[in-house]
Amino acid sequence: MTSKRSTIVKNKRVVGAVAAALCALALTACGTEGAGAAMAAKPTVTPTPTEARPDPMDDPDLTVEEQKAALAFMRLVTEVAAPCEKGSEEFPAVPPGPEPEGSAPVGLKRPQPTPHESKVPVPVEDVPPPADTAWNFERVRQEVELGDTEKCAAQRHGSRIAKALDGSGDPTAAHVEKALGEIGYNLSYRLHGPEEADGRVSFTLDLRGGELCLDGTYDGTRTTFDPYGVHPAVYCTDVKRRG
Repeated sequence: MTSKRSTIVKNKRVVGAVAAALCALALTACGTEGAGAAMAAKPTVTPTPTEARPDPMDDPDLTVEEQKAALAFMRLVTEVAAPCEKGSEEFPAVPPGPEPEGSAPVGLKRPQPTPHESKVPVPVEDVPPPADTAWNFERVRQEVELGDTEKCAAQRHGSRIAKALDGSGDPTAAHVEKALGEIGYNLSYRLHGPEEADGRVSFTLDLRGGELCLDGTYDGTRTTFDPYGVHPAVYCTDVKRRG
Protein backbone atom coordinates (compact mmCIF):
# COMPACT_ATOMS: atom_id res chain seq x y z
CA MET A 1 0.00 0.00 0.00
CA THR A 2 2.79 2.32 0.95
CA SER A 3 4.63 1.54 -2.27
CA LYS A 4 1.57 2.29 -4.40
CA ARG A 5 0.95 5.60 -2.63
CA SER A 6 4.63 6.56 -3.06
CA THR A 7 4.41 5.81 -6.77
CA ILE A 8 1.33 8.02 -7.16
CA VAL A 9 3.09 10.90 -5.38
CA LYS A 10 6.15 10.53 -7.59
CA ASN A 11 3.99 10.51 -10.72
CA LYS A 12 2.23 13.70 -9.60
CA ARG A 13 5.62 15.36 -9.04
CA VAL A 14 6.83 14.33 -12.52
CA VAL A 15 3.62 15.57 -14.15
CA GLY A 16 3.90 18.84 -12.24
CA ALA A 17 7.52 19.29 -13.27
CA VAL A 18 6.72 18.61 -16.93
CA ALA A 19 3.79 21.03 -16.83
CA ALA A 20 6.00 23.70 -15.28
CA ALA A 21 8.68 23.14 -17.92
CA LEU A 22 6.13 23.39 -20.75
CA CYS A 23 4.72 26.56 -19.27
CA ALA A 24 8.21 28.06 -19.02
CA LEU A 25 8.92 27.17 -22.64
CA ALA A 26 5.63 28.70 -23.74
CA LEU A 27 6.41 31.93 -21.90
CA THR A 28 9.90 32.03 -23.41
CA ALA A 29 8.49 31.50 -26.91
CA CYS A 30 5.88 34.21 -26.40
CA GLY A 31 8.54 36.57 -25.13
CA THR A 32 10.79 35.82 -28.11
CA GLU A 33 7.93 36.28 -30.54
CA GLY A 34 7.01 39.58 -28.92
CA ALA A 35 10.61 40.76 -29.08
CA GLY A 36 10.84 39.72 -32.73
CA ALA A 37 7.65 41.62 -33.54
CA ALA A 38 8.99 44.68 -31.75
CA MET A 39 12.25 44.49 -33.70
CA ALA A 40 10.39 44.11 -36.99
CA ALA A 41 8.22 47.11 -36.21
CA LYS A 42 11.23 49.33 -35.41
CA PRO A 43 11.88 51.67 -38.39
CA THR A 44 15.20 51.40 -40.20
CA VAL A 45 17.34 54.51 -39.78
CA THR A 46 19.48 55.53 -42.74
CA PRO A 47 22.97 56.33 -41.44
CA THR A 48 24.33 59.80 -42.09
CA PRO A 49 27.25 59.61 -44.56
CA THR A 50 30.58 60.31 -42.90
CA GLU A 51 32.29 61.16 -46.18
CA ALA A 52 31.49 62.13 -49.77
CA ARG A 53 29.48 59.65 -51.81
CA PRO A 54 31.80 57.76 -54.18
CA ASP A 55 31.40 58.22 -57.91
CA PRO A 56 30.51 54.80 -59.38
CA MET A 57 32.54 55.66 -62.47
CA ASP A 58 35.67 55.59 -60.28
CA ASP A 59 35.07 51.97 -59.29
CA PRO A 60 38.21 50.01 -60.32
CA ASP A 61 36.13 46.83 -60.67
CA LEU A 62 34.03 48.15 -63.57
CA THR A 63 34.01 45.81 -66.53
CA VAL A 64 34.91 47.02 -70.01
CA GLU A 65 31.22 47.02 -70.97
CA GLU A 66 30.32 49.07 -67.87
CA GLN A 67 33.08 51.57 -68.64
CA LYS A 68 31.80 51.94 -72.19
CA ALA A 69 28.25 52.45 -70.93
CA ALA A 70 29.44 55.12 -68.48
CA LEU A 71 31.36 56.96 -71.20
CA ALA A 72 28.36 56.78 -73.54
CA PHE A 73 26.16 58.32 -70.84
CA MET A 74 28.61 61.17 -70.25
CA ARG A 75 28.81 61.70 -74.01
CA LEU A 76 25.02 62.00 -74.09
CA VAL A 77 25.01 64.52 -71.23
CA THR A 78 27.71 66.58 -72.96
CA GLU A 79 25.98 66.52 -76.36
CA VAL A 80 22.61 67.54 -74.93
CA ALA A 81 24.17 70.48 -73.07
CA ALA A 82 26.47 71.57 -75.94
CA PRO A 83 23.95 73.90 -77.67
CA CYS A 84 23.42 75.66 -74.34
CA GLU A 85 27.04 76.72 -74.02
CA LYS A 86 27.88 80.33 -74.76
CA GLY A 87 29.10 80.74 -78.30
CA SER A 88 26.66 78.14 -79.67
CA GLU A 89 23.75 78.84 -82.01
CA GLU A 90 21.31 79.23 -79.12
CA PHE A 91 23.66 81.53 -77.25
CA PRO A 92 25.44 83.52 -79.99
CA ALA A 93 28.73 85.08 -79.07
CA VAL A 94 28.83 88.88 -78.76
CA PRO A 95 30.47 90.26 -81.94
CA PRO A 96 33.69 92.17 -81.35
CA GLY A 97 33.32 95.95 -81.25
CA PRO A 98 35.22 98.42 -83.47
CA GLU A 99 38.85 99.03 -82.73
CA PRO A 100 39.22 102.20 -80.61
CA GLU A 101 40.70 105.26 -82.27
CA GLY A 102 44.39 105.66 -81.98
CA SER A 103 44.96 101.99 -81.35
CA ALA A 104 48.44 100.74 -81.80
CA PRO A 105 49.28 98.77 -84.99
CA VAL A 106 49.15 95.01 -84.73
CA GLY A 107 52.39 93.62 -83.37
CA LEU A 108 53.42 96.84 -81.62
CA LYS A 109 52.99 97.40 -77.93
CA ARG A 110 52.25 100.73 -76.40
CA PRO A 111 54.82 101.88 -73.87
CA GLN A 112 53.62 101.25 -70.37
CA PRO A 113 53.41 104.33 -68.13
CA THR A 114 55.95 104.46 -65.35
CA PRO A 115 54.22 104.47 -61.97
CA HIS A 116 54.96 107.51 -59.82
CA GLU A 117 56.28 106.91 -56.38
CA SER A 118 53.90 107.90 -53.61
CA LYS A 119 54.43 108.20 -49.90
CA VAL A 120 50.74 107.52 -49.24
CA PRO A 121 50.34 103.88 -48.08
CA VAL A 122 48.03 101.77 -50.19
CA PRO A 123 45.36 100.03 -48.08
CA VAL A 124 45.47 96.25 -48.27
CA GLU A 125 42.28 94.29 -47.87
CA ASP A 126 42.21 91.64 -45.19
CA VAL A 127 42.45 88.15 -46.65
CA PRO A 128 39.33 86.17 -45.64
CA PRO A 129 39.98 83.01 -43.64
CA PRO A 130 39.81 79.78 -45.61
CA ALA A 131 36.36 78.23 -45.90
CA ASP A 132 35.49 75.31 -43.69
CA THR A 133 36.41 72.22 -45.69
CA ALA A 134 35.42 69.66 -43.07
CA TRP A 135 32.83 67.14 -44.22
CA ASN A 136 29.34 68.26 -43.28
CA PHE A 137 26.50 66.23 -44.80
CA GLU A 138 23.82 68.75 -43.86
CA ARG A 139 25.73 71.49 -45.65
CA VAL A 140 26.51 69.64 -48.86
CA ARG A 141 23.01 68.18 -49.22
CA GLN A 142 21.46 71.65 -49.61
CA GLU A 143 20.00 72.39 -53.05
CA VAL A 144 22.39 74.24 -55.37
CA GLU A 145 21.38 77.06 -57.72
CA LEU A 146 21.62 75.98 -61.36
CA GLY A 147 23.38 78.18 -63.90
CA ASP A 148 21.84 79.23 -67.24
CA THR A 149 23.62 76.47 -69.15
CA GLU A 150 22.29 73.70 -66.91
CA LYS A 151 18.78 75.19 -66.87
CA CYS A 152 18.87 75.07 -70.66
CA ALA A 153 20.23 71.51 -70.59
CA ALA A 154 17.39 70.47 -68.25
CA GLN A 155 14.83 71.68 -70.80
CA ARG A 156 16.56 69.78 -73.57
CA HIS A 157 16.69 66.55 -71.54
CA GLY A 158 13.04 67.05 -70.65
CA SER A 159 12.09 67.46 -74.31
CA ARG A 160 13.92 64.28 -75.30
CA ILE A 161 12.23 62.26 -72.55
CA ALA A 162 8.77 63.70 -73.19
CA LYS A 163 9.09 62.88 -76.88
CA ALA A 164 9.86 59.25 -76.00
CA LEU A 165 7.30 58.88 -73.20
CA ASP A 166 4.24 61.08 -73.73
CA GLY A 167 1.27 58.94 -74.66
CA SER A 168 3.49 55.94 -75.34
CA GLY A 169 1.82 53.51 -72.94
CA ASP A 170 0.53 52.78 -69.48
CA PRO A 171 2.29 54.42 -66.53
CA THR A 172 4.23 51.42 -65.28
CA ALA A 173 7.77 51.35 -63.94
CA ALA A 174 8.82 48.73 -66.51
CA HIS A 175 7.51 50.81 -69.42
CA VAL A 176 9.20 54.01 -68.23
CA GLU A 177 12.52 52.27 -67.55
CA LYS A 178 12.48 50.71 -71.02
CA ALA A 179 11.65 54.01 -72.73
CA LEU A 180 14.40 55.85 -70.86
CA GLY A 181 16.91 53.13 -71.66
CA GLU A 182 16.13 53.31 -75.38
CA ILE A 183 17.18 56.97 -75.50
CA GLY A 184 20.37 56.51 -73.49
CA TYR A 185 19.37 56.95 -69.85
CA ASN A 186 20.23 53.36 -69.01
CA LEU A 187 22.78 53.45 -66.19
CA SER A 188 21.35 52.02 -62.98
CA TYR A 189 23.28 54.44 -60.75
CA ARG A 190 22.16 57.41 -62.85
CA LEU A 191 18.48 56.45 -62.77
CA HIS A 192 16.72 56.34 -59.39
CA GLY A 193 13.40 54.52 -59.69
CA PRO A 194 11.11 54.40 -61.60
CA GLU A 195 8.46 53.93 -58.92
CA GLU A 196 4.69 53.57 -59.35
CA ALA A 197 2.24 55.40 -57.08
CA ASP A 198 -1.33 56.69 -57.54
CA GLY A 199 -1.41 55.91 -61.25
CA ARG A 200 1.83 57.75 -61.99
CA VAL A 201 5.48 56.81 -62.34
CA SER A 202 8.20 58.97 -60.80
CA PHE A 203 11.93 58.81 -61.42
CA THR A 204 15.09 60.82 -60.81
CA LEU A 205 17.93 61.22 -63.29
CA ASP A 206 21.46 62.12 -62.27
CA LEU A 207 22.63 64.22 -65.22
CA ARG A 208 25.66 65.69 -63.53
CA GLY A 209 28.61 66.61 -65.56
CA GLY A 210 28.10 69.61 -63.31
CA GLU A 211 25.24 69.82 -60.80
CA LEU A 212 22.03 68.95 -62.70
CA CYS A 213 19.51 66.42 -61.37
CA LEU A 214 16.03 65.98 -62.81
CA ASP A 215 12.86 64.64 -61.20
CA GLY A 216 10.29 63.34 -63.68
CA THR A 217 6.70 62.10 -63.44
CA TYR A 218 4.78 60.25 -66.16
CA ASP A 219 1.00 59.81 -65.90
CA GLY A 220 0.37 57.83 -69.08
CA THR A 221 -0.32 60.95 -71.13
CA ARG A 222 2.40 63.50 -70.42
CA THR A 223 5.65 63.89 -68.52
CA THR A 224 6.43 66.71 -66.10
CA PHE A 225 9.88 67.70 -64.86
CA ASP A 226 11.55 69.47 -61.97
CA PRO A 227 15.28 70.26 -62.36
CA TYR A 228 17.51 71.21 -59.44
CA GLY A 229 21.17 71.48 -58.52
CA VAL A 230 23.04 69.01 -56.31
CA HIS A 231 26.55 69.07 -54.87
CA PRO A 232 28.79 66.40 -56.47
CA ALA A 233 29.53 64.82 -53.07
CA VAL A 234 25.96 63.56 -52.52
CA TYR A 235 23.34 61.61 -54.47
CA CYS A 236 20.44 63.37 -56.20
CA THR A 237 18.12 61.66 -53.73
CA ASP A 238 20.09 63.05 -50.77
CA VAL A 239 19.34 66.68 -51.58
CA LYS A 240 17.24 68.79 -49.23
CA ARG A 241 14.98 70.80 -51.55
CA ARG A 242 14.21 74.43 -50.93
CA GLY A 243 10.82 75.49 -49.65
